[in-house]
Amino acid sequence: MAPSVSPRVLVLREDRGWRAEIPDLRQRHRARTLSALDRRIRELLGPGWVDYRFHTGDPLLDELVAGVRAGRRTAALAEEQARDLTDRVLERTSGLSSRDLGVLLELSHQRIHQLLKRGDPAD
Repeated sequence: MAPSVSPRVLVLREDRGWRAEIPDLRQRHRARTLSALDRRIRELLGPGWVDYRFHTGDPLLDELVAGVRAGRRTAALAEEQARDLTDRVLERTSGLSSRDLGVLLELSHQRIHQLLKRGDPAD
């Protein structure tokens, strides 16, 4: 599954809350709290990753937050790729035990059993 692409959302801290600007959609939204603003943006853009660029008034904090978010996004994409590759491996596993597959894929044999059962057309 290809990751969805979000338009860039610039989020600025203001005296009485937060403002989001989405240049690609020519949209602006305001909220008193960041969590309320996030809900509004996600309602507009739908589920998934949002390409936020935060401007809190503290450039170092903004840089650190951007680094954390980039790392989490990279990890999420890597996890998605690992799931896809795991599914492909499990499609080609004739003759291998759940325990052997667990060692190969660095998963518990119980998790292998769950994944194999999920793919069973009899379910």
